Amino acid sequence: MVILAIGAHPDDIEFGCYGTLAKLRKSNDIFFLVFTAGELGGPKHERILETKKSAKIINANLEILGYPDGNIPVNPKTIDHLAKKIVEINPDIVFTLYPLDSHQDHRAVSVITISASRNIKKILFYEVPQTERCFSPNYFYDITDCFKLKKEALNCHKTQINKPYLDIDEIEGLARYRSYQCFAKGRLFEAFEIYWLIE
Repeated sequence: MVILAIGAHPDDIEFGCYGTLAKLRKSNDIFFLVFTAGELGGPKHERILETKKSAKIINANLEILGYPDGNIPVNPKTIDHLAKKIVEINPDIVFTLYPLDSHQDHRAVSVITISASRNIKKILFYEVPQTERCFSPNYFYDITDCFKLKKEALNCHKTQINKPYLDIDEIEGLARYRSYQCFAKGRLFEAFEIYWLIE
């Protein structure tokens, strides 16, 4: 199986679905498409290196698409660009950002992905710190055995380490809360909202 995770910035995928990707990597091919280098959040070359290191941990194929941080255009050209990438990768599952989000790039990438992935049979939205409270997960992955890899991947992002949203304890707390929702005490989960699921 081929799995594609799409993010707006370096570290989006790590926040939202890295544990799940780490869990699935053993029997599947993993691809990361990241729209920007996150240059508004730190030196561009450093952020690119950080996300390369993170992807390498689980041997994911990584491509940074080179759109401007803070101003990803939602237009037919961008949608067509992503759609061509998706055809090349031919994923069975696409993970992407949630469309209701306080960050404009996250909203943009979600909308672009929905349009570009119309022929994909399984599309799941993941959550990040800026995801709004109306996120209502209905699909869960137990990442207990892979949380160390998620933590290692997040710690690759040294340029973000002092930012309040990169707090490993808080991220683990969310994973514990998601396990509570699954009646799985003592476990760690990542949560998703299904956009499209055809079996």
